[in-house]
Amino acid sequence: MKKGIKLIFCVALTNIGIACSAAPTPHSDDKAALRLATANWVETYNRNDWAALANQFAEDGVMMPPNSPAIVGRDAIAEWEAANETGFRIALKTDDITLLGDAAIIRGRSCVFIPLNAEETGVDIGKYVEVRERTTKGEWHISQDIFNSDLAAGAPLASECPADITGL
Repeated sequence: MKKGIKLIFCVALTNIGIACSAAPTPHSDDKAALRLATANWVETYNRNDWAALANQFAEDGVMMPPNSPAIVGRDAIAEWEAANETGFRIALKTDDITLLGDAAIIRGRSCVFIPLNAEETGVDIGKYVEVRERTTKGEWHISQDIFNSDLAAGAPLASECPADITGL
């Protein structure tokens, strides 16, 4: 009787979109591939190649910058970056990668180097969360990206990035 109830329960859950099997086993190299994808994102950002950066997002990817509405789609992301972050550079430190089959949640800290004038750069220290999804080609595209500052609104930028946020 218990097996029958369990089967009915699993069928019911399956019918509402919840699988009754164990989660897929992540590939052993998924975290390394995600770290490489993040390093590529940083390199592309630091070149200010906004079209190439936007292509690292899913076609309908969403970027959620601070003090701005969500930006949806590759073209809109490239346009927003060009309008708001040209001349900027970034350093990221990945603190955690959670694998969920063909999806991953990446959490970390950031330093955005913002040109103040020809000689000076200020640093906005913050954090980010990304959701990446594996494509059928095995690439990890960003489906959701949210980032914000640790600094209080209106506070002056830092003069340097903390030593522990220097890369991956």
